[in-house]
Amino acid sequence: MSDPSTFLDAVALASERAGQFIRDDQVPPAAILWPDKERQWEPLLSELRIRLPLLTLGPYAPAERTGPAYYLRCMIARTLPGDVLPADATPILYLPGVSRQDLRAIDECPKPLQPLADLQFRGVLWTHKNGRDWTVAGFLQNVDDGLAIPVGADNATREALLRALPVLARQPIGYLRKEAPLRAPFFDALLNPDEVRRLLSWMNDPKGYPLQITPAEWAAFCNLCNRKYGFHPQYDGELAAGERLGKPKGEWETAWQRFLEAPAAYPNIQDLLRRARPQQLALLEPGPFWPQDNETAEESVRDTLLALKEDTPAGARATVYALEQKHAKRRSWVWARLDLAPLADALQHVARLAKVAETALGGGTVPAIAGAYAKWGWQADGAVLDALAAVETAEDVEAVKAAILPLYRPWLEKAATAFQSAVTGNPAQNYVAGALDPIEAGTCLVFSDALRLDASQRLVMVLERRGFDCVSGWRLAALPTVTPTAKPAISPVADQVSGGCVPGLVPVVTSSGTPLGAEGFRKLLQAAGYQVLGGAELGDPAGKAWTEIGAIDQYGHGHGWKIAVHIGDELKALKGRIAELLGHGWKQVIVITDHGWLMLPGGLPKAELPLHLTEVRKGRCAVMKQGAVTDQSLVPWHWDPQVCIAVAPGIACYEAGKEYEHGGLSPQECVVPVIAVTLQGGSEQALVGIKQIAWKGLRCSVEVTGAAPGMTVDIRTKAADPSSSLVEVPKAPNADGTVSLPVPDDERIGEAAFVVVLAEDGAIRAQALITVGG
Repeated sequence: MSDPSTFLDAVALASERAGQFIRDDQVPPAAILWPDKERQWEPLLSELRIRLPLLTLGPYAPAERTGPAYYLRCMIARTLPGDVLPADATPILYLPGVSRQDLRAIDECPKPLQPLADLQFRGVLWTHKNGRDWTVAGFLQNVDDGLAIPVGADNATREALLRALPVLARQPIGYLRKEAPLRAPFFDALLNPDEVRRLLSWMNDPKGYPLQITPAEWAAFCNLCNRKYGFHPQYDGELAAGERLGKPKGEWETAWQRFLEAPAAYPNIQDLLRRARPQQLALLEPGPFWPQDNETAEESVRDTLLALKEDTPAGARATVYALEQKHAKRRSWVWARLDLAPLADALQHVARLAKVAETALGGGTVPAIAGAYAKWGWQADGAVLDALAAVETAEDVEAVKAAILPLYRPWLEKAATAFQSAVTGNPAQNYVAGALDPIEAGTCLVFSDALRLDASQRLVMVLERRGFDCVSGWRLAALPTVTPTAKPAISPVADQVSGGCVPGLVPVVTSSGTPLGAEGFRKLLQAAGYQVLGGAELGDPAGKAWTEIGAIDQYGHGHGWKIAVHIGDELKALKGRIAELLGHGWKQVIVITDHGWLMLPGGLPKAELPLHLTEVRKGRCAVMKQGAVTDQSLVPWHWDPQVCIAVAPGIACYEAGKEYEHGGLSPQECVVPVIAVTLQGGSEQALVGIKQIAWKGLRCSVEVTGAAPGMTVDIRTKAADPSSSLVEVPKAPNADGTVSLPVPDDERIGEAAFVVVLAEDGAIRAQALITVGG
């Protein structure tokens, strides 16, 4: 069976998977036993029999493969004539009213079950990992073997869930996850769907929907459609409905708006609209109702963008503006919500690039150019990344690249050339690499390699939306802009480092003269009073710390333009790390980096520099041999001004075919961010979080971040109701944030509950949905 799309698919797949075995090492199980003491799953038997080799314990009814124990043994052994299970199928034996405990001891097993008791040893049981029967709620919520969909723990929700089970079985898993946590009103609504939802559900599955309801419900539905929507489902068919939905008037306007609210819940209506579109509408102005109109518009944009590759900046700009004016409205169409209008999405970013690139990033001095870049110039780089991230297919990517090049490359080249002229005019006076300000106790430095300024501004926006305060500044990176040079220069131990290992541009530890490697760098930090934190370590917020995260540079070197797609994941991880640290009690987090980078889709131009003139050559810089002469720009090495570094002209590289590179002189490489992040209102309002929950039997171990004096942790079936507590008394977290809570009632295993962190006044500061026992 393929991956499940509905709840019923998931149940069928999970029950079958229980019988998996290693063919070269194990004997196949005789049967899969499915105990169900509470008979919760019985409403699904008729549909499951169609999908599974399902046998049911009960009164003799061979047409339904139901019967007493001896009948089931004969079916498993395939000794009955006529109805024989496939030889390669593992029978699934559903046992309503029977629990695993009923089968456990053969001598004590109820007499009607005794013929089946040995199957628990020759077969396998499909049960929760805690040994209890699968409940419907338990399967929905279980993270490891179920669907990881939260469900309310109250009695009303339990009752509504079981009432709605036949309808729930047909719901797409994606829809259930979107509506989570699932509670009683959701399940009741499934049993009593409104007429518009009935209409859309039928249009989504015209053949299957009538089979899912009773004949009386089908007749009532047809009458409703005939009376209110002007067509008869049985006699007029789905194309008549599709044509009306695509020309929404009256009641159909409501139906269209409901489709817009959740188009993913009706995935087949797109194809229905495609088939139902009247031929004469092809001559009219494209509209939002027909997928063909959107597809035609996407093709038109793609062709127009591809033709821009060799255009002038002015010509490309005019074309992009016209396209954006015409196609911006498509971003509000339903097809954009279904990710079927990627070029309409990309256009807004290409148009933003065109607007920013109208103004050259010039100026007579390094501070003027760097300041302009920090104020507005980074938006051009960000627009390029956003445009590339908006598209996926090869043809769309090529179209966006073609539009980017005439707008971005000239602007990028002019900015780099102006910056190089300002720097090399008098580098000792014009270019001063920024040092880190003194660090106070309670500060954690987070180093993110190659966090370019545009990416840092996106990070600031994300953090501020999350509720953090950010103060963003910038510095000039040490030259050349490569990690071995620039990273120690922005660190708090820069004063303990000096020039040394010239060929690799690696400085040395001043006190020992040894090259500054990763271990030596950590020792310098520790000697200076900094905790060096690993990936998940949080440290002591009373002191100072250094931690590193991210692989932007590594990914960029390996994947070129695809850094545009990947950088979102990098920023998400960085945001999470910052939140963890501040939630743990750090007063502030300062984000720093070593250098930025250039990225040009299709490749940066090639620059020539004879190898015999250099000690070592990197992508955009090279260490010149003593006495070597070149007409290219030279800058002094940050750690030893006597060492001359050649930098490639403009945006060129010393290696061909590079889309991503750094080491040279450009605002993108040299202007680096410094971001100070604090909690809104100060550190006393530290974020409280539940980092980890683990079960050992009925003992729950919880790790809390950001806990303050007076806080306690409880386990409740209703998060806001203290009377629903499952523990004898809530406990305060230990100094390290951990707390252990035993649940004394073993009858609670498998129930849904909440771990809650409570402030001293009883207010809930954090909560997490759990299943008792894991």
